[in-house]
Amino acid sequence: MKKKAIEKTRNNSGVQDINDLPSTLFVTDAKGNILISNEFTALTIGISLDELLKMNVQDLVKAGYYKRSITMEAIETKQRVSRTIDTNRGFHIKSTAIPILQKDGEVQLVVTTSNEYNGKFPIFDVDPNILNKSNKSKEEAKEEGTDIGLVAESLAMKQIVKVCNQIASYDSKVLICGESGTGKEMVARYIYRKSDRMQGPFVSINCAAIPPSLFEQELFGYEKGAFAGASEEKKGIIELANDGVLFLDEIAEMPLDLQAKLLRVIDNNEVRRVGGIRNIPINCRIIAATNRDLWKLVKKGAFREDLYYRINVIPIHIPPLRNRKLDLVGLISYFLAEFNQKYGEKLILSADEFHKMLKCDWPGNARELRNYIERLVVTNQESIQQSKEETVTDWFAIDHFIKSNMEKNCSLKDFTAIVEGRYIQHVLDTFNGNATEAAKKLGIDRSVIYRKLKRMDNVLGGK
Repeated sequence: MKKKAIEKTRNNSGVQDINDLPSTLFVTDAKGNILISNEFTALTIGISLDELLKMNVQDLVKAGYYKRSITMEAIETKQRVSRTIDTNRGFHIKSTAIPILQKDGEVQLVVTTSNEYNGKFPIFDVDPNILNKSNKSKEEAKEEGTDIGLVAESLAMKQIVKVCNQIASYDSKVLICGESGTGKEMVARYIYRKSDRMQGPFVSINCAAIPPSLFEQELFGYEKGAFAGASEEKKGIIELANDGVLFLDEIAEMPLDLQAKLLRVIDNNEVRRVGGIRNIPINCRIIAATNRDLWKLVKKGAFREDLYYRINVIPIHIPPLRNRKLDLVGLISYFLAEFNQKYGEKLILSADEFHKMLKCDWPGNARELRNYIERLVVTNQESIQQSKEETVTDWFAIDHFIKSNMEKNCSLKDFTAIVEGRYIQHVLDTFNGNATEAAKKLGIDRSVIYRKLKRMDNVLGGK
């Protein structure tokens, strides 16, 4: 990436620290075998990080990924080499290769990066693990959670992973905060995978998706005959999470009366089913998540203060994706590999495509990015032609709708219903199906959402 492009990206994203911007990295041995690299480097030449870590830099030149290797030049000359490298995907990267010599003057390692270092590395006794802490090897990737889809390239996410590793072995309650789509459940699952409770269940419940009238039955379960239609007993979600982890997503949407009952469960470590007369002991760790400011809700009387203090033992805040450009790079690579494998495609992003994605704010965070990349793969688009606003409204689907109805008597009213319905569905997806939050975003009543979605379904179904 050129310096001007980096500065422009920095201004658009509001990022001030150079460590929050993507940079390429190779750490090789004296023969050019790649020991350490990162997702951005792999993305610039259009292969996966796993593939890259199996290669020699000379293989990259032979395969045509770029014309010459300054890493090999540094090995041969034993001197620092700086040059702009043009990759096959259209990236122009000013890179520097620095040989690290042993006491006898022979090359031990070579660090090739697009970061500009002040001064020189020591002549010997350099630990390669501390050359660039924002990059990882394959072994480190497993430790940092990318084996379960948790991307931690930025300093902010690395700190979150560090905290998760520290608290995983304890049963302290955790409250994960962050905008919708930032990966709160992924962090919760990471804590679960790192804990002693991994052999037990991980039970997740979206508090915003359960009707208030059914909430108590879902959470606590019920006994046979507790109400009309209860022909047999049913364990509640809390009971199902016994010996494991209970993840309460969007806990701010839990009704106040249920909050009081949950508080009792937390205090006494026991649950009573609806219609039951006995208390059932439970042993589960509770991790809660929310995209709202719980303390503001407490002051408004919309959330219980005592419950707030019970669940907020260890707070974790996940910054939005627009403030984590390095994570954006990692997620682009991760999702692209995921959907290429899933659909048997081989979509590769060019430099222009990548820069367009890097400049986007992604208000729906990782969830929106994932949906967008899936769209690129399944529609086999080789370039991003639409603006960010256009992609949000799903124009490729609308264009298909127009073409497929050219010979039909499609009214403007029906077409408008399609456009509105698709946009509403996208906003709902952004808020993980939370109709209340989607309605606020759209500036309409919740009932309007369902009415317009039904209208779109009727038009598409030909009813």
